[in-house]
Amino acid sequence: MIAIVTTYTLLLAFHIFAAVVWVGGALMLNLLALLALRSKLPGRRAEFAHEAELFGMRLFAPTSLVLLGLGFWLIHEGRWDYDLWIVLALIGFAFSFVTGIAFVGPESKRIANAIESQGPESPEVAGRINRVLLVARAELLILVLLVFDMVLKPGT
Repeated sequence: MIAIVTTYTLLLAFHIFAAVVWVGGALMLNLLALLALRSKLPGRRAEFAHEAELFGMRLFAPTSLVLLGLGFWLIHEGRWDYDLWIVLALIGFAFSFVTGIAFVGPESKRIANAIESQGPESPEVAGRINRVLLVARAELLILVLLVFDMVLKPGT
């Protein structure tokens, strides 16, 4: 049997790959955060905060924009209406993207500044890291719900 690759199937494959990178990366960062929080190594939390900021701004933000662009292209190619599942996906995307750009990224830089001025084990640094991780867990939950939204397509 020969598989026919159409523009739509190619777009869908790249869209799914971008989602895997984004959601899988968020899951992995949350798991690594748990290890960093339990680590006895001095400065490990601070090092993790820096690494998370690095990946967030250089991998997750661009990947999420590629995901969004491919999603709009798929809507066009598939001649879909903006059904409930698409609207929910756009709302979830907006929440996650804005949270990352407006809170997680800047807060990570504030953490780095606090580390430089107060040291990696200071109470302020610990509090800021815990706040970012709480937001990251909420964002991960939303991303997982978006995966279910994409698969189940409520409202169709």
